[in-house]
Amino acid sequence: MKSGLVTILGRPNVGKSTLINYVIGSKISIATPKPQTTRFRVLGVKHMKDAQIIFADTPGFHLAKSALNKYMVNLAVSSLEGADLVYLLVEVGDYLGEEYPELFKILKKQKAPVFLVINKTDKYGSEQIQQTGEEFTNVFKFNQVVGISALTGKNVQNLIDKTIEYLPEGPEYFPEGQVTDLTLELRIAEIIREKIIILLQEELPYTTAVNIEEIKERENGVLYVNAVIYVSRESQKGILIGKKGTMIKKIGSFARFEIEQALKKQVYLELTVRVEEDWPKLENKLKKFGYVVPK
Repeated sequence: MKSGLVTILGRPNVGKSTLINYVIGSKISIATPKPQTTRFRVLGVKHMKDAQIIFADTPGFHLAKSALNKYMVNLAVSSLEGADLVYLLVEVGDYLGEEYPELFKILKKQKAPVFLVINKTDKYGSEQIQQTGEEFTNVFKFNQVVGISALTGKNVQNLIDKTIEYLPEGPEYFPEGQVTDLTLELRIAEIIREKIIILLQEELPYTTAVNIEEIKERENGVLYVNAVIYVSRESQKGILIGKKGTMIKKIGSFARFEIEQALKKQVYLELTVRVEEDWPKLENKLKKFGYVVPK
């Protein structure tokens, strides 16, 4: 039996969540076209006959300024602790910039092997893929270089096969059937936040947080969920609610449908909006919304 933890690192929006969802075969990590969607470390468990791989999806690595962004970067880096293997996920055409040299300094201190995983190869020719590989292998020694498409699944099985080769022998850490470590509350909160990101434009989605105040199954079998959406300024509250409540109803409708699909039961979702002034900029307010880097 082979088993181990694979931490996935990369810039925002390179496809980390898409990859983990494809590999697990279930949507456990929210994914949108917008960068910095992932805020938590999400574990996804792939069960196989002779192996169990635990994948850690992490927030995108970037040069952070606000308290929220610094939290996300620190969380990504802390997720390397205990990793048996690391994927550095890049996309075709990616470049070193300022972020990757900083990330390489961190990776050089790790004992775990590191794969360069080049994503979105379904959209480009072999020459562009090769150039991207050379851009990164010229500055860091990777154990393997694998090109994939997380969206279509192209060459993902080959990546899994190579991963198993590098994992140590070990037990099953999660029972059969469990595919994530997410609590029910966080899973529901993340679904709601995903709909906010998809439905709202510009900067507003990045200044919202979702807290689940109450979950209770009623006598008729319906799951009652009371969720609060926090914004950082009073002016954002009206945008989130929308004219005559149209936007908040739309968010609720889309979220409730997906929650019901995931839980296979009827859900009554109640959403309210509150203001917590400048919360993404203030470290002491992050903990209120569960943004705590593991020690």
